[in-house]
This record gives sequence, structure tokens and C-alpha cells, in this order.
Amino acid sequence: MGLKAYLERDPECRDLVAGAIHAAAPLLTEPDPAPTLALLDAWAFQLAGRMPLPWNLHKAIDALNHFLFRDLGLAGDRDTYDAPANAALPLVIERRKGLPISLSILWMGVAERLGLRAVGIALPGHFIAGLQLDTGLLCFDPFHGGRPVGEGEAARLVFEATGGRLAFEPAFLAPARHRDILIRLVRNLLVRFMRTGAWDDALWAANHLVLLSPEDSGAYRDRAEIHLQRDLLPEAIADLRRALALSAHPDPELEASLSRLLRAKDDHGPAPLP
Repeated sequence: MGLKAYLERDPECRDLVAGAIHAAAPLLTEPDPAPTLALLDAWAFQLAGRMPLPWNLHKAIDALNHFLFRDLGLAGDRDTYDAPANAALPLVIERRKGLPISLSILWMGVAERLGLRAVGIALPGHFIAGLQLDTGLLCFDPFHGGRPVGEGEAARLVFEATGGRLAFEPAFLAPARHRDILIRLVRNLLVRFMRTGAWDDALWAANHLVLLSPEDSGAYRDRAEIHLQRDLLPEAIADLRRALALSAHPDPELEASLSRLLRAKDDHGPAPLP
């Protein structure tokens, strides 16, 4: 099953771990989520025997974090942060290091298997995880060993990630939809591929972004740029037209880009007969 079939079967992306594997499947030799899902089941089974009796939530969280970040050695990859492998869950497990968002997805996957209401929190520039309680939200940073994150720490993370260009707002701590989490995961990869000129990889990432967010004009705009880099003018024109059709407001820059491409297409004319 590819990403398209997964989204048709589970449009809300309730099985976030499986969705994340499908979203980064071209990075994997074996993109079947089943082995990873079975491994997370096994981890949760191990952890279940370590849960505190009588029940204590904070001790349970300590056991979860100790298991993932001490016993298993999962950690944030500070040395090769931009490596695409950091976004592919099976490779994160194999290498024992990943991005904030991939480590958060794993953290959520194990926490959910323990019966906890785990959520993802898309802070600008730094993804974290949390537990939804009847009394509120507890937040944690899997990239930094699962340490607790209150509003002050969240504000510091946003400040560091954005260079102080974005002021923290409490609304940043709202849980993200699972589908939006996958969009962010793929967009991270797309940005890296485009920045490094890896246009073949950028194309699959853009295709996945269009599947995940078919009403987002920006996804088509990005894919048009990739088509141009790969000398695929008709495909670029088609994507710019789609981006314009989806734009909520007139976009003179986008219209000008489309006009330039149409003129270039006319200048080339039809291909000569053999």
C-alpha cells in the first residue's frame, strides 16, 4: 500500500506511525509499516510491565522516557540534522536518532499503546509531543530526551528555532491534526531536497505533499518549480494553473510566472516531425 491508498483508507491518518512510513516510503528499501508497528507493540508490552502500581501518571511518563531515551538510546540528531533518514521512522529506529517530529511520532505511538492520549504539537520550528488530560495538556520534547515543556520552555524553543522573529503565542500549544503532522513531515523533506537541488527526490516529496494537501496552492507552486528544474514545461504550467485556481485571492506574482511559462512554451513551438 502506498500513501495514496493509505489516505483513501484512513483520511484522518488515525494510524499516524503507518502514515509517517508511507509518507517517507521512497527513502526506504522496505516501506511496509508492519514490522515497525509490531516493534512498537513489543516496546509497549515491555513497558507495560514497568508501569507503576498503584498508578501514577508522572512515574509512568518517567518510565516511558527512560525506556525510549536511555534503554533504547533514541536521541535527537544534532550532528546530521538535515539528513533525510531522520524523517523515516524505520531508519530513525535503526540509527537511534531523528528529527523532533519523527521522534515525537514514535513517542506518541508508544504512549498510545499504553493507553495514554498522546498528541503532537507543531511549535514553529520545533515539533514536540504531549498528553491530553481531562485537566489540560502535558508537553514533552522527545528531541531532548522527553524533558517537560511548559509555556516558558515552549517560548524558548520557538525563539531559538525562529531566531526571535516570531513571538510565542499560547495557541502554538494546540494539538495538531494527524494529517497536518504528516504534511509537516513531508514539507520538511521537500524543503531540504529543494535547497540541495535533489530534484528527483524533491519531486516525490512534492507529489506526496499534493496527496496530503490537495487544496493547498503552495504544494502545486512548489511542484511547478521542481518540474521547471527538470525541464518539464507542460507539467509546470499545469501545476501553476492549479495553484492559481486554488488561490484564495488574486496572485499577481503567480499570474506573471504562468504568463512567462506560456510565452516560453509558445516560443519553443511544436516539436519537429521526425
